[in-house]
Amino acid sequence: MTWTWLGRLPNVLTASRVLTIPLIVWLLYSEWDFSNQLAALVFGAAGFSDVFDGMLARRFKTGSQLGIFVDLVGDKLLVTTLLVAFVDLGWIPVWFAAVIIGREFVVMGLRAYAGAQGVAVTAGPLGKNKMTWQYIGLNALMWERSALGWELAVIASILTVVSGAHYAFSIWRMIRARPVPAVPEAF
Repeated sequence: MTWTWLGRLPNVLTASRVLTIPLIVWLLYSEWDFSNQLAALVFGAAGFSDVFDGMLARRFKTGSQLGIFVDLVGDKLLVTTLLVAFVDLGWIPVWFAAVIIGREFVVMGLRAYAGAQGVAVTAGPLGKNKMTWQYIGLNALMWERSALGWELAVIASILTVVSGAHYAFSIWRMIRARPVPAVPEAF
């Protein structure tokens, strides 16, 4: 029974990460002392849960395609929501958020296209490093909008663009290497 519960823990962690989004946003818009730092702590815990859910799923062999999908969408939803809030609060320029959010949409679209072509695209080390730096950079901006926080966020954005280009090239290469599927005749 313990193994069954531990096997479900990755999905619980993923769901709890998504459920932190309203709390983090509420804290960001609260005007009491240290609310941003508390939001950063909650966001940091969400970041740690992102690392552990994958490790646990692999350890207990409970990973699934649905779990991977929900994990990816949950991460993108969390980051996108925070970026929109940061723009609204005046912490970052619109272009900065657009670069990161745009990359996420492009990569998700490319993954969907690759999947339709029968090509599975998994997260590589560059994509995982990108996510780690996004957590670090966004957390630093939440904690205090200092030069260091902005520099960490810029590192995250550079890795975001580089990993997006890497995904696009890798997907293009994998699809190009496959035999061309037969196109059904029109009616």
